[in-house]
Order: sequence, then structure tokens, then C-alpha cells
Amino acid sequence: MPREKRDSVFDDFTEKSEYWSYRVDNHAGFEHDASILRMWMGPTEALYYSNAELSDGLFDDLPWFRKTFEARIRMSQLHYGSAGWGFWNHTMVFQSCMPIWFIHLQSRGPYPLQGFFAQARNHFYPVKLYRGSLLLYSAATKLLRGLPGVVIHTHKPSMQELDLTQWHVYRVEWKERVVDFFIDGVKVASLPNAGYESNARADIWIDNAVFGFNRRDAGQVYRHLTQENRSRTYLEVDYVKVY
Repeated sequence: MPREKRDSVFDDFTEKSEYWSYRVDNHAGFEHDASILRMWMGPTEALYYSNAELSDGLFDDLPWFRKTFEARIRMSQLHYGSAGWGFWNHTMVFQSCMPIWFIHLQSRGPYPLQGFFAQARNHFYPVKLYRGSLLLYSAATKLLRGLPGVVIHTHKPSMQELDLTQWHVYRVEWKERVVDFFIDGVKVASLPNAGYESNARADIWIDNAVFGFNRRDAGQVYRHLTQENRSRTYLEVDYVKVY
């Protein structure tokens, strides 16, 4: 259960706690298995959003600022959609969206980001690529000083051999000028902490969508591009701590 001390929190999920918000959309949910929290999604329809999400803040009640997020996590398979863990300030509005996390992204159709990434706002660093190459995107980033909506720091994955279906300890260190990302104690990415900055919440999710960017979007938000999955996928969490 969560143990809070001043400005930190730790949960090893020996039981369900009221500390967290447990969000479920459509074909998704939560299970407890001994001291493991099992978040599941699927099977999912292509046209509808399904999501299981664990978080500890809403809108203007966001508890963390320049902290470290750490969790021991594994996935059952590399599904179509997204999954991730780290910090987020609970908005998808272009100008103020502030994800600081690890993120899995995979779609059936054309989509540039097919892999597992470290992300800070619109800055991406590939940890593992599932298919395709980011060579042209990273070259365009350098040439144009950032593609519309996204900045790719390199086309070379930092840990291509990573098996996301095995247990790993992931750590996100959110500092004043930089965000450092670690897997099992090895630094896999470093991204600038530059641009809009606000408080954030700890966030872990698994869903059936990747995210689309359209400058002419009426709401000026990143939209869900939903995917069909024919089987259930699990994201298992052994523990989470923020300090």
C-alpha cells in the first residue's frame, strides 16, 4: 500500500489503495495478483477508445514538480496502441501538454513513431524501434530545427535489445534543465527540459491509440488514433515510487 513521506510516495500494491485514481474506458480494467497490479486492455474495436490508467492527480490538483519517478514494470505483448509511465500534467492541448515519460507506440497504418521512446514534451529519443527507420525524421529535425509537432533527437535506438515483456526498473529524473531516463540503472536518453513547465501527476496507462497532430485541429489538441486488438494485453506493475 502507498507510504507517503513529506513530498514522496511509494506503493508496492499489496492491496488496492484509495490514493490512486483508477480510470477505465470501454474494454479495459485492473486486477490484483498477489503484490502485482495488472492493468489490462482488449480485445478492442478499431473505432472506439479503450484505456486503463493509474494516476494521482487531476487538472489543477497535480502533486509533483521536478521529481524522480521509478517503477518496476513489464508488458505481456507489444500491442497496437500506446502504453507508458512517468509524469504528465493532464492536458492534451498543444501549447501546454507536458508528458515526461517512457512511451510504447505501435499502429497498423503509416505512423512515424513505431517503437519505445523516452519523451519530454514533443522531444523523442528512441530506445527500441519495432519497424521502420527514423533516419529521415531525425535529419529533418536537424535541418529544419524541429519537424512540425515533433523533434527526433537521433535515429539510433539506445537499447534495441530491450525486451519489454520482461521485468525492468524504469526511472525518470525530471530536473531543472534536463530529463534523464534510465532502465535497470543504465541511462538510455537525456532530453532538454525546455518550454512550458507545470506541476504534474504520476501516470501509468495502457490503451489502444497512438496520437495524431493536426495544426488545424479545432480544439488544438493531440487526438487518439484508435487501433483494433484481437487479444487482451497486460501491463503489470510491481511498485511505483516518486521522490
